[in-house]
Amino acid sequence: MAKRVSTVQKGKGLDVGTAFICCAEKKGDDIIFRTQRDAFFDIEHTDFTKQMLTKTKVNYIERGDKLYVVGDEAIKFANIFSKETRRPLSQGIVSPQEKEALPMVEVILKMVVGKPKYQGEIIYYSIPGEPLDADFNLVYHQNIFAGFLKKMGYQPKTIQEGLAVIFSELADEDFTGIGISFGAGMVNTCLACMSVPVFSFSLTKAGDWIDQQVAKALAETASRVCVTKEAVLDLTKEKGLTKIETALSIYYNNLIEYVVENIKEEFERTKNPPQLDKPIPIVLSGGTACPKGFIERFKEVFKKVDFPLKVGKVKMATEPLYSVAKGALVAALSDEENK
Repeated sequence: MAKRVSTVQKGKGLDVGTAFICCAEKKGDDIIFRTQRDAFFDIEHTDFTKQMLTKTKVNYIERGDKLYVVGDEAIKFANIFSKETRRPLSQGIVSPQEKEALPMVEVILKMVVGKPKYQGEIIYYSIPGEPLDADFNLVYHQNIFAGFLKKMGYQPKTIQEGLAVIFSELADEDFTGIGISFGAGMVNTCLACMSVPVFSFSLTKAGDWIDQQVAKALAETASRVCVTKEAVLDLTKEKGLTKIETALSIYYNNLIEYVVENIKEEFERTKNPPQLDKPIPIVLSGGTACPKGFIERFKEVFKKVDFPLKVGKVKMATEPLYSVAKGALVAALSDEENK
């Protein structure tokens, strides 16, 4: 019997997130994901520490008199020392306050994306929609990532994060609906009709904002709050909650209300909105949407809003953490096929 050969197809998708960077590529019928936490933690440079990091295969780089632990291990070190991790990205873009942002971003990109299959392989990478509640320009952020990816041998192209969710999850609905990516630094939203965006935008009130508000209220570190949110938070639970869980539940409600109201207002501002003949789906994704009970909480809040569009099914993305990377991959594979 002939052995099946799984060939890796040309084209990659990249989700450039504030909390995680994720790359997707297709091998045979499967989609392969590689991800790293978008964070770093600096520790004092000693020969012994360097030996221990190397021995335990922790990803780090040396710069001056510091060792920088990058990726997934950074948050573990932060919690051990009860300190905060540092982020190369803030609110969805390259952090202007973080001096070490660029070299850290480049290291994490190389870890996640790897080498191209050929010079000029197409890679689509996610960018935020224009922010409604902040005043900053996306051009610098967009070009920084384009430069890194070109340097690595790729042909980079952009896709807005909300549209990537639609590409990933709504093929059966002719790519028509609302895609919402609840990330760490931003919430990105897109309404598309047959793959064409009607509007897209971002909000800077997102997962990190929840962590920071809870941390302030309870005199905790945001890193510790984040671990609770990611590991144990259950939004269906009403009794026996810890202080952190109670505060997280309150701020989750506030965030969802904020997002839904902004989608409603953005639709009402849209000139010549599409005339849709059937209810549209809403698909939710992103790490902030991962706690148990999030979709039920979203539906509960959504019911209270007089929404201007007929909405059908509200569903969670098949793989919420990977849907943006998968949608970017869909765009890349299509471009590679049409070359």
